[in-house]
Amino acid sequence: MKKIYQEQSHPNDVPVIFSYDAAGQITGKLSVNEWKKQKQQAKLLEELEIKLYREAITYYSNNELEKAEDLLLYLIACTDYTHYEYVERLANIYRKQQRFTKEKDLLIITRKNIGSVEFSEGIVRRINKRMKKLDETSFSGLPIFN
Repeated sequence: MKKIYQEQSHPNDVPVIFSYDAAGQITGKLSVNEWKKQKQQAKLLEELEIKLYREAITYYSNNELEKAEDLLLYLIACTDYTHYEYVERLANIYRKQQRFTKEKDLLIITRKNIGSVEFSEGIVRRINKRMKKLDETSFSGLPIFN
């Protein structure tokens, strides 16, 4: 039986990921180890967001709207208004509390920020529909959308 000899690699011989611009020029490089580290940090941040959103939903279902509002405001600020599910839940809270101007302001800011996101036409339509219903309703205090 023949022994397989594996050559020890030099610590500086780490594979590198190159990033290119539209013209095909190298704009930067990142070692695989650095990329893995960044990927792990992003995954942890995403898991934190999910946990906070679940906690906000729990507060919402228990009618602890102030706590749910605080968590949702934090999540919305972290994601720069790009996660519409956070915005929609907060808008429902404002609707329940009959804070209609806050709801409208939230929707206007969201529509402005979400416009820069790719494939956002459907979300913009939902925001416009919700704003139209907000203007048309007699403000019954019930959520527009469940």
